[in-house]
Amino acid sequence: MANVLTFEPNEEPQLVWMSGEVKVSAIRSTHIAGHASYRVDTPAWIVVIGGDASNDKPAPPRSHSTSDQVERLAQGADVIVHSTIHPVLGPDRGSGFPAPTFYRQSLATDLGAMAKRTGAKYLMLTHLAPSLGTGRHNRWDVPGGPLTEADYRKAVEESGFTGKTIVRTDLTALRLPAP
Repeated sequence: MANVLTFEPNEEPQLVWMSGEVKVSAIRSTHIAGHASYRVDTPAWIVVIGGDASNDKPAPPRSHSTSDQVERLAQGADVIVHSTIHPVLGPDRGSGFPAPTFYRQSLATDLGAMAKRTGAKYLMLTHLAPSLGTGRHNRWDVPGGPLTEADYRKAVEESGFTGKTIVRTDLTALRLPAP
């Protein structure tokens, strides 16, 4: 019963679906082969879903951990929804979390900076590493103990983002106010 549409993600946003005034665009982004990030334009809101996207450059030195493609897609968006990793799991923080895996994620601070650059009003962090309230992420200890929503918001605020930061677990619904 599903109407599956396929497309080849590339470097520039491309329209992949449309119904009335609602348009969905996609762009290639780095995570695994074939990964794409999406932008949903509606008359009320523009929402970008970055998913597990990260920078094409897999490790420092680089100016940021976020995806340049997602940033291009997010120009003028109202809301950015994105997975994130907290800096506390960094290779220099003593968690033992593997550097190659850490560097394949988008840092909360860098997502805040990207949201600021694109003019987003809301940044919704999901698919959190580490999860809220847990002292371990998979088999690695969280230095300093479990993190809270406030810890993630603080990391975003360090970037200078002044919009609203929403920290939620996977599969959370978000009801936006009327624009």
